Order: sequence, then structure tokens, then C-alpha cells
Amino acid sequence: MSRPRPAAALIIADPLTRRVALGRVGNEIAAPITALTAGDGASPAPCRRIGQPRLGERPERSPAFMDAAIRAGFEALGLLIARPAPGGATPPAIPGVWGRMAQHGLEPDRAALTYLGRAVSPADAPPRWHARIFAAPLARVSNSVRQPGRMDRLVWMAPEEAEAALDDPALQPFPTLALRHLGARPRPALVTFRAGRRTVARL
Repeated sequence: MSRPRPAAALIIADPLTRRVALGRVGNEIAAPITALTAGDGASPAPCRRIGQPRLGERPERSPAFMDAAIRAGFEALGLLIARPAPGGATPPAIPGVWGRMAQHGLEPDRAALTYLGRAVSPADAPPRWHARIFAAPLARVSNSVRQPGRMDRLVWMAPEEAEAALDDPALQPFPTLALRHLGARPRPALVTFRAGRRTVARL
């Protein structure tokens, strides 16, 4: 059994249409998810830290998980949750998403994120994640930086459709939670698997 990698996922939701943004890769539907990398959390953008029992990590790691979720949405779907950096401050000039944001005077819009909880992939999942899941409203997507996402196509789905279609069983409960709790401070969920059966608890 492999050790799950720290990761973050983002579900962008549109409260007006009651749909969430996912991606199609071949015949599969997937949510934006990625492992943490250098540059995640380096921006001085403000951040409300998440307590250790809920994050499953030191609270100081909150910005890194938030930034990884934002980066996942941009790299997978081409949708960037960002805002103008105040006073001309910019994120570090690191290649990739953060470097492009610096060029455009943007910083990650961490305040737009709602923390929904975390999910640990089943023991036999390839790859295996310990993901922190965030939601953000479509209205907070920046139009300043655009790029095609690595997924074949962006798809908008009702949460019940998304739950049935998602290829990752660890993430299936979260589209419904995204629309239910968007913009609030909900009690996060913890999704784990025991003997192949999914359990959802509150943190």
C-alpha cells in the first residue's frame, strides 16, 4: 500500500445554474487535483488558516494547500482564481502559474475559497492522494490570464450528475457540498475507505 501524497483539489461552482465545473479526459470525468509543488504558499496574499485537526497538517501549511487547489483549477481547466495584487506586490517569479500571475500583477485569491474537507484515496488507487478539497464561485474566476486546460474539455454538471460521473470515489461527495456550503464556513468532511467501503465523517 503506497503512502498518499499531499494534494489539493478545486471545485468551481456556479450558484446561479447550480452546476459545478469538472473536466473530461477521454471517457472519464475528473476534478482538478494536483500534488503540492514549489511556489505553493509562497505568495504574501492573505489567508485564513485552517486548524490542524481539520487540515490534517500544521495550520501554517494552509496557504500551500489553497494555492495548490487554485493551481489545479488553472492547469486542468484553464480557470484561474486570482485577484490584483495590492500595492504592486506580486507572487515570486517562479516558472509556471505563479510566474505568469506575477507578470500580470495578480495573486492567488485565497479568500474566494471555501474549505470542504479532505479525502484519502483507497489503498489500491493509482495515484493515491490525501487531498484537501476547496470550492470557489465562478464569479471569482479571473479573465486576466487564460490558457487551455490539460483536460480534454470543461464540462458543467449538476452535483448529483457529478457524483455519479466522477472517476475518483474519494471526491464524489464534494460537488454537492460545494454548492451547499459555498461562501460559508462549514464543518469540513473527511472521506476515507476501510475494506473498500467509503466512510464520510465530520471533522
